[in-house]
Amino acid sequence: MLVAERYRLGASMGRGGMGEVFRGTDEQLGRPVAVKLLLPSDKDPRAAERFHREARAAARLNDPHVVAVYDFGNHGDGFFLAMELVEGGSVADELAEKGPLPKDRAIDLIEQSAAGLAAAHEQDVVHRDVKPSNLLLTTEGTVKVADFGIAHVPEEGASTLTGTGQIIGSVHYLAPERARGERSGKPADVYALGCVLYQLVTGRPPFTADHPTAILYQHVDASPGQPSLIRPELGGSFEIGLLGMLSKDPADRPSAEEVAGGYLRTASVGTAAPAGPETTSPLEPLPPPPPNHKRRNALLIGLIAALATAAAVMAGFILNGNDTPPPTTDVGPQTTPSTARPSPTTTDPSRSATENQQSQTTKTQPTRSPSPSRTPSETPSTTPSETPSPTEPTQTSTTSEPTQSTPTSPSNTPPPETNSPSTQPSGTPPPPGAE
Repeated sequence: MLVAERYRLGASMGRGGMGEVFRGTDEQLGRPVAVKLLLPSDKDPRAAERFHREARAAARLNDPHVVAVYDFGNHGDGFFLAMELVEGGSVADELAEKGPLPKDRAIDLIEQSAAGLAAAHEQDVVHRDVKPSNLLLTTEGTVKVADFGIAHVPEEGASTLTGTGQIIGSVHYLAPERARGERSGKPADVYALGCVLYQLVTGRPPFTADHPTAILYQHVDASPGQPSLIRPELGGSFEIGLLGMLSKDPADRPSAEEVAGGYLRTASVGTAAPAGPETTSPLEPLPPPPPNHKRRNALLIGLIAALATAAAVMAGFILNGNDTPPPTTDVGPQTTPSTARPSPTTTDPSRSATENQQSQTTKTQPTRSPSPSRTPSETPSTTPSETPSPTEPTQTSTTSEPTQSTPTSPSNTPPPETNSPSTQPSGTPPPPGAE
């Protein structure tokens, strides 16, 4: 394909939100170029304005750390942008391939990027979309700032780029003032570059969450964890400088020119402000990767389960401590060590405490028919026709201790020892001498 009767397109190099970039050749000058074509978009009527803005912003700049723009014009129903071809990938590619970078390598990348931003700021151009994928690398290792599509250009407002209530940019690198919807300036680019640096040395941006809105709130209210807690070599002036770039107040951040000039190598407590008013203890560890709210939920669920289990165990101990067997058909005399009281006129010396204990835990017991000379104590009434012995007073409950051997009640607290409907199986006479 030939664009503008001059640029012959080759393979695609990538596709973004506004356009697709192709490797191309300038047939008039015989040099390789990158040609960006605006994609047709019915959903974003402001895409054309952003495309124009990128061309105008880059055309104002002439710096080795900024991708140069050669040409701009119409192509079919859209537009094209011919730019300098950068074939070494991007900072995002290097981070994805190698993971967290050595401190010196990260500083080198950031200082070169800051030099490109300083050149833009000198022309009052604010990039507003600094992120690893927009920092390109040449094969010689030079960093070039690319994609000025949402840049602020002097004498041009930003009202044509967004709808009401919209914030454009990449949420992980958005300065607090931009997250609040305020007009942003050059310090916003420095903050975004600080977020990139934080990601280069830790492997992730300073703030992460499951929802973009939560990340915006963190940019405004939260302080980043200290990188030196996971990589001790990041402490000292480097960490002070990094957190200074992430200051909540734009006035407390260094300029892009200062960062390019060695700020990260010489920063000290007196030259860098804390990251924000909510800065926590210097021993606070770096927060874990997302999602941290799920881990908290899991711990909370585990704690609730443990408490519920403990409550069930305690309830079991309390219930089992009553030694109350389920109702049985045993209607013989039963006595327990905790409630048995000797009768004023007779006792049962032949039965030991062990036998009495076993009588509570055995499901069925053979009916014992004691002789008239042995009257068991506190035998519950079993028939409505029973009458007190003429030689013994009528037994009633005189203490608060429950009778645990009552066979007629499944509950832990038996009814008072008064005459009650019979639980005696039919045809079985009451034992002699029973109360």
